[in-house]
Amino acid sequence: MTDRETMLEQAADWADRLDALSPAERAELGAWLNAAPEHRAALSRMVQLLGDPALFDGVEQASRDAAIPPPRARPRRWAASGTWRRRRSMVGLAAGLAAIIAAPVVWHVATPDAASVEQVYASTVGQQRQVVLPDGSDMTLDADSRVTIAFSGNGRDLRLESGAARFEVRHDAARPFAVTTPEGQMVALGTNFSVDRGAGRSELRVYRGRVRLTVPGQTAAVVTGGHWAEAGAEPIVVHDFDVARYQGWQDHWLGGDRIRLGDAVARLGRYSARPIRLADPALANETFNGRFRLDTPVESLTLIGALFDLSVRDDGRTIHVSRAPRTR
Repeated sequence: MTDRETMLEQAADWADRLDALSPAERAELGAWLNAAPEHRAALSRMVQLLGDPALFDGVEQASRDAAIPPPRARPRRWAASGTWRRRRSMVGLAAGLAAIIAAPVVWHVATPDAASVEQVYASTVGQQRQVVLPDGSDMTLDADSRVTIAFSGNGRDLRLESGAARFEVRHDAARPFAVTTPEGQMVALGTNFSVDRGAGRSELRVYRGRVRLTVPGQTAAVVTGGHWAEAGAEPIVVHDFDVARYQGWQDHWLGGDRIRLGDAVARLGRYSARPIRLADPALANETFNGRFRLDTPVESLTLIGALFDLSVRDDGRTIHVSRAPRTR
């Protein structure tokens, strides 16, 4: 085994155990990272492989397809053989894709307890994804969604870059759990909540507990269980909803009162194999009421279009939504 292969296997081991390190192991990790710049780059690639669903699927497929010999003795304690095979596949995939994998994962190790990592989680079009975060919190990603996390000893910072996510937050008073979008920031005060990015606004919906919603230039609001609010250009207004009866994207439904067409297109687009385009941007502000399936985007768009006398046309590459031509 070459020095590079050994380094990649060590990085795979660390990446696989990040959420279960003891203080002594964190100190050992800090020393390993600081020993050589290549260690940081290798761990970044491994963390990226664990967080990116497309690459992780490639790892699992490689595990199934490749004939891998039994593991030899290692200086570290290895887990079950399936985990070892996954790590070996990660090593091979990382080496083969090193030239094309961007490394958005940045490690900062000042002290053992201050180690932090930026990690990306993403879901594919049409498929939701459930993830256990490094702190033990649960996250459910809507289809075609992307979240970047940066966890450290001082805080748990997440960026919802696209789509929507729901969080069951594990309480840790010493490390605030904050979700940021371009429109505002949501800080959990012990809770279960979701954040959904629409057209120029982000929706916060609290199922249990409390979340502090902060929007630049506005007075912060605390949104409690059974309530929802939007972060955007308009002043924050808190509305109520029935948690027991509510069905949203987690149940593959788009529903409610005064739904903006732009938001509906964004949400349906997460389940569409082809992009959806509004021919007239002004249509995005049209509102409607109703309940529509997210996982049948063309059918739902056709039903919504009937409310506005809109034409829905699929040319095989893009789904176009436009005003229906007037008949004489």
